[in-house]
Amino acid sequence: MDEAPIFIVGSMRSGSTMLRLILDSHPRIAIGAETGFMGGLLATRRIPGWKHGAEWFGRIGWTEQELDARLREFYAGMFERHARSQGKARWGDKTPFHTSHMEEMGHVFPDAVFVGIVRHPGAVAASLHRSFHYAFDEAVAYWCDVNRQMLTAAGELGDRFALCRYEDLVSNSEDVLRELMPAIGEEFDPALLRHHEVQRAQGAPKLTDGSTSSRDPIDSRRAEKWADEITPGQRHALAAAAPLSEILGYTATGAAPFPAGTQQWTATGKELAARCAERPGVLDQTGPTVQLAIDQDPEELARRLAQVEAALARTRGRRAVRIAEAARRIQRGRTWADVKGAWASLRHDGRP
Repeated sequence: MDEAPIFIVGSMRSGSTMLRLILDSHPRIAIGAETGFMGGLLATRRIPGWKHGAEWFGRIGWTEQELDARLREFYAGMFERHARSQGKARWGDKTPFHTSHMEEMGHVFPDAVFVGIVRHPGAVAASLHRSFHYAFDEAVAYWCDVNRQMLTAAGELGDRFALCRYEDLVSNSEDVLRELMPAIGEEFDPALLRHHEVQRAQGAPKLTDGSTSSRDPIDSRRAEKWADEITPGQRHALAAAAPLSEILGYTATGAAPFPAGTQQWTATGKELAARCAERPGVLDQTGPTVQLAIDQDPEELARRLAQVEAALARTRGRRAVRIAEAARRIQRGRTWADVKGAWASLRHDGRP
């Protein structure tokens, strides 16, 4: 049996937590709650905010290969201890923002395998809009960004990457999992279909990442529910995702059959790269990357907000802004004499 790490990747609200709970129910696999460990690993490889940050280890005689070996030993050791505590032989991780770090993860862990999960852009955007109050079009742009990143990295990983769709996983669970498990070097086990029972027996929290219940069985009714919830305007916004979603077998209203490859329900990175190559430009970045902040630390967000507010306060005190305010007074019906008086006081108040 293989003992390489397993990394689950996919956008927020794609069903990645459900997939984690399913794979964690396998008798040999332990994939716990999100860790975000790549943030720490990458910060060690490149010290943030310093001109020598990318070469710090070379200053004391370490090569990049030696550093990666030590990082691999350190982080793998942490996950291996968790796996042993669960009585399992193999470890993995699932963190949504790791989708943008797949290349680095594949480099530091050269034997790792990746499982990607994708869900209809309408379902992802509707969930982000309903549960986290993000603008629908912003959520669609996020879906495009993340899945573009995932498919690009998948092409580089080749047969180390396998993709499945949420809609297929909830409606044809056993068929999908019987295809998926050999791709990651494991045999199918019936416990995968009883993850809600296994998680309870393992003592998993009732609610886990993304407020996903570990006690709920797989429910195929969730797959298309979003289509009845969105407005005509939101449906129109989904057009931005059409070029990418068509590669994955999605129509404007739901999931068509998964595009045929060597398997019916899954596709390797090599197969996905070939599909993308048939549509030149589909993986090109056409706009600014959208980063949603659902899981950011509240204290960090508060600190950044305070910095922005302080900057705005400083800006409002500048002379150019006060001049603009004087011009607006004219537009609001103030007399020119009033504005001249305000301007005279402005010139002599000693402020910059």
